[in-house]
Amino acid sequence: MKFLAAFLVMMLAACSGEQVPAFKTGSYKLVDSLNDVPTTVNFAEDGHFSGKVVNNMMGSYKLEKDNAISFSPVATTMMMGPQEAMEAEQNFLQILPKIKSYKMQGNYLVLITDNGGELLFEPYTPQE
Repeated sequence: MKFLAAFLVMMLAACSGEQVPAFKTGSYKLVDSLNDVPTTVNFAEDGHFSGKVVNNMMGSYKLEKDNAISFSPVATTMMMGPQEAMEAEQNFLQILPKIKSYKMQGNYLVLITDNGGELLFEPYTPQE
């Protein structure tokens, strides 16, 4: 009987623990981008990512314990665009290396910088 009581207590403790949703690969769009310029990123299961503001960008990412995430240096194409779009792109490229962790909020992805800033991304279906 003591064994059954101990087992039930352990099961209740496990059920009440907060579950951290796993990282979801796929395509996301930045919700509140600088100058309202569409900023998209796609995370592939193989650890590579790609994205677009004005230019196409690509690199790799690594997930680690405690929801840590790190990015390789980013390669981009070299197209010019409107000034406000170029500012948004440079802003995103400067923030990317500062991202240290993530959290999932439902289907939304939140990338968190080293100073606690958060970038909220919503699921996005790219237009072919």
